[in-house]
Amino acid sequence: MADPSVPTTDARAAWDKKLEQARALMAARRGRPRALIEVAAQHPLVAGVRPNEEFEARLNRACELYTELVDDGNAVELYVPGSRHMFQGTVDKISLSQAGSEYLINGGIPSAQIHGDDLNRRYKGDDGVYNSADECFVTASYFKDGGFGTLISVLAPGQLHRKMLHYIHFGVLPLAHTAPTPASFHNYIHEAFVELPHVLLSDPDLQAPDSAKANRLRAERRPQDS
Repeated sequence: MADPSVPTTDARAAWDKKLEQARALMAARRGRPRALIEVAAQHPLVAGVRPNEEFEARLNRACELYTELVDDGNAVELYVPGSRHMFQGTVDKISLSQAGSEYLINGGIPSAQIHGDDLNRRYKGDDGVYNSADECFVTASYFKDGGFGTLISVLAPGQLHRKMLHYIHFGVLPLAHTAPTPASFHNYIHEAFVELPHVLLSDPDLQAPDSAKANRLRAERRPQDS
């Protein structure tokens, strides 16, 4: 729920400032011939090891974008976020990062250009990557540290607005590409009434040690043997 102690007008002003800062950074980076593509992961995996339909659609779109950017003379890297997940009591055998990375490699992307568990560990350590805010935090951090000029996020239509808010809070503004599928994990109405107000008015990054939502999601999605 939104924090009633934060007036909406004050929140709007704060977010406008964040957006201005993110736009300024992207403008300053424009022209650098290095691009980073984040491919938003999706759980659960099929048989615990393969991307499901939504995840596969995003990975396929990322492959297309990779080829286009390379053909335009860019050095391109991809990041597939996501630690090993549990969903409704079923535990995946490998991490979302590993499943997505293997899919990209099988699709012809050089393994040297793909990041996954390495960036999960570098920026999130033992906490892992278990929600959209974690994905954005790691991607934004690597984008800034790596000297990239272009940032792209490939994601589901239903999660676009929330992830862009997370990204803006972390100081970047990616080019967003959606990969729609007939069925989607993300519910538009739930996003509008629950998720977006929470990000805008209560917890924009889910990175604090005492973040109630981050801790709940990690408890729900992190296998007990991790």
